[in-house]
Amino acid sequence: MRTRGGRLAARFMVPALFAVAAAAQAPARFDVVSVKPSRAGDMNIRWMFENGRFTAVNVTLKMLVSTAFGPAQQPLPDFQIVGGPAWLATDRFDVTGTADSGAALPLLLRQLVEDRFAVRARFESRVLPVYALVLVHGDGTPGPRMRRNDRDCAAVAAGQASGERCGGEIFPGRVSARGITPTQMISALSRLMPNVGRPVIDRTGLEGMYDLDLSWTPDQLLPNQPPDTPIRAFDPNAPSLFTALQEQLGLKLDSQREAVNVLVIDGAQRPTSD
Repeated sequence: MRTRGGRLAARFMVPALFAVAAAAQAPARFDVVSVKPSRAGDMNIRWMFENGRFTAVNVTLKMLVSTAFGPAQQPLPDFQIVGGPAWLATDRFDVTGTADSGAALPLLLRQLVEDRFAVRARFESRVLPVYALVLVHGDGTPGPRMRRNDRDCAAVAAGQASGERCGGEIFPGRVSARGITPTQMISALSRLMPNVGRPVIDRTGLEGMYDLDLSWTPDQLLPNQPPDTPIRAFDPNAPSLFTALQEQLGLKLDSQREAVNVLVIDGAQRPTSD
């Protein structure tokens, strides 16, 4: 079981290590589904999809929509979802469903929100504030704690080559990653800045994979953490995330405006009883 938004120590793997069968081959509808108003009475959220069984407790329709319409393995951030009724992000529901174990969760949830919540949604382009991730150094090279990685991650994972496995961990105040792409780095940064309210766009020009180590003093913990989750110590004298990016990785978050695809919710209804 995992808590939506990631655990305090969130692990991530490069795509070659968790590649999923093509979504078109999986059923796009739950065989059995239940949607009921949540009676949890608190803000704790539980979210699990394992062996074809989906369980979500105390979730909003906005959370379901973000996964249903997000890119593979990544929910849409809040700022990328606009429109819809006022209760989209406030009413809480308990949802269960069963499907074939090979089913793709985003496709299942898209069908669920369309069937049970009458969600009508579309993507459109809007000019929004963004952060462009750029290189600080004029010579086109990153900082000292970001190193090019030429390992074959898939071969290492399969035991066909030696070396350190690719992937990494995210803690408040620290990221340690091996063999990640700039795109995956952007995804990690977006999780580390949950309240920044704008997307991060890759403008580094970097290609290939990299190893990196980043440490900073976090302004806050990652979102939606269980209250009893142990907190790993971080250096209170470390710089801010923005400063650490420049000093340690040779990267800078530059404030810009750019056209961004947003999901517009044209309509939704509270679900009917089971």
